[in-house]
Amino acid sequence: MAYAEDKEISDLDETFERAADHLQSLASQLDSGQLLGFYGLYKQATVGPCDTPRPSWYQTQAKHKWEAWKALGDMSKEVAMGSYIRAVGKLDPTWEKDARLGSQAWVAVSRLPNTDVELRDIDKTLLDWVKDGDADKVKDFISKDPKSINISDDCGMLPIHWASDRGNMPTIKCLAENGADLNARDSDGQTALHYAASCGHAEVVKYLLFLGAECVKDNDGMTPKDVADEQIAALL
Repeated sequence: MAYAEDKEISDLDETFERAADHLQSLASQLDSGQLLGFYGLYKQATVGPCDTPRPSWYQTQAKHKWEAWKALGDMSKEVAMGSYIRAVGKLDPTWEKDARLGSQAWVAVSRLPNTDVELRDIDKTLLDWVKDGDADKVKDFISKDPKSINISDDCGMLPIHWASDRGNMPTIKCLAENGADLNARDSDGQTALHYAASCGHAEVVKYLLFLGAECVKDNDGMTPKDVADEQIAALL
């Protein structure tokens, strides 16, 4: 009996790994809510119930991912695996015919802080190029679609927020010189200066201040100075 149970668990593990690997080919079709759902199930299946502290308030992406995992409560690893496999099956009923077992099954869509799916260049948006830190591509994209510079993602983050989070000066300068709203707020009321300050990007903070970025309070009443370490706070 014990052997049969072990074999069932082994089969479940293998199917789960194949499902996780196959999801990479489907990820570009999913919205952020679906990706978060798969992330939560994957963590529950591989680690168990959420055992990490809630991320800081300014870590927007990490916070959403933590909440997706935490919401699964005490769900067992086996149930999480089964739910994950069934969810992949709903997206692609024939997935098992094409699935392949790989060693990097979930890296592309679950790694913190970067959860971006690998895209072809032709499919990339301005936000994708900003996240890549490719200033030349950013400039080229803006020249073709100027309005995209102040369009936000699902979390209310604009290109200037992402660039400040990454700390990439060439990209930030490109955005600023082409009309990016330096004081734009995300869904939490945070500006580019909040992101640069909280991530410790001193040069970015100096540059944004030089251009006139304002030290405003976010939705929680926190200013960029409040979220910065002592070195960065001295600049604000």
